[in-house]
Amino acid sequence: MKRRPRATERPVRQAPRNRARGNVRRAPSTPDAAKPNVVVRPSFVVAAAADRPIRRWIRRVGKWTVRVGLMGLFAYGGLLGVQEGYRHATTSPRFEVRGLLYQPTPHVSDERLRELMGVAPGTNILAVDLEGLAQRIAEDPWVARATVVRVLPDTLKVDVVEHEAKAVLLAGGFYLLDGEGMPFKPLAAGDRQRLPIITGIEPLALVQDPNGAGARIRRALDALDAYQAKERPRLSEIRVDRDLAVTLYTAEMGSELRLGRGTIDAALSRYDALRAALGGDAEKLAVAHLDGSEIPGRDRVVASFFEGREPPSFVADVEARVQARGQAVADDPATAQAAVQQRPRGTGRTSRLPRYE
Repeated sequence: MKRRPRATERPVRQAPRNRARGNVRRAPSTPDAAKPNVVVRPSFVVAAAADRPIRRWIRRVGKWTVRVGLMGLFAYGGLLGVQEGYRHATTSPRFEVRGLLYQPTPHVSDERLRELMGVAPGTNILAVDLEGLAQRIAEDPWVARATVVRVLPDTLKVDVVEHEAKAVLLAGGFYLLDGEGMPFKPLAAGDRQRLPIITGIEPLALVQDPNGAGARIRRALDALDAYQAKERPRLSEIRVDRDLAVTLYTAEMGSELRLGRGTIDAALSRYDALRAALGGDAEKLAVAHLDGSEIPGRDRVVASFFEGREPPSFVADVEARVQARGQAVADDPATAQAAVQQRPRGTGRTSRLPRYE
């Protein structure tokens, strides 16, 4: 019979049997108060807990490896697809250059443009160097700039901007000038049309003093623009001296209009007043000094007329009065001298030439 424990006795618990008793370590016996709170676990449990971070790391590396592999596979497949598509596009007859969109300009026709481009039959549109084509088109002296764009699948669109000739420069040779004063083409047969010629600029000045020569060319173009702003006789020549004095020559009448170094608009206003005063006799004008007078407070025009032509009527009247006065002085010098002394100052000077006060 089993003995029942007394009320004062505590039942003794038996430690669980461990199958791997040899791996169990016993903690040294210490007093109850000094015993640490230590949990004793089997060794295989500790080893499994230590292996968990390694397993997690292996799983992560495996996942990333699979992802990178898939991405590389897709990228390689995409690269192969792009290469195959490019090869097909650059060799397919569908993308051969067959069309040309171009609006002919006055000096660059469709035939001339095709000659400048030099695109061989069968050329693939994707293999065309657009900048190279634009540069070849700009080799024509009339072309200021050109642009070439693709219009898939088989057309090239070309836009050309030409130089606008404003005048002809004479400096050792004849050259066409654009609106900026840049010579862009030697003058050829049929190029001048009705353009005026700018003279007075030496050939060496373009090389030795390009800034000074450029200033003289720009002044000539400014005078041309101001002259053409109103309806006036056509010009044949514009001369600019080293001191920037401007002289104009009309085409039909050959009149010489000396604008001088002053303001161009003021000189042209004097010319307009002179033409209004001459009326139908304006074609007889040979030289007109339109640069004003050196007398302070007075502004006048000095003009002369062609020899061999009948002078304007008011000029003939003035000459007749001068001759009559001279004859009177010759006949009776005393009476003529007295008349001059009695005449108030400023009278007897009538003229239809414009005078600016």
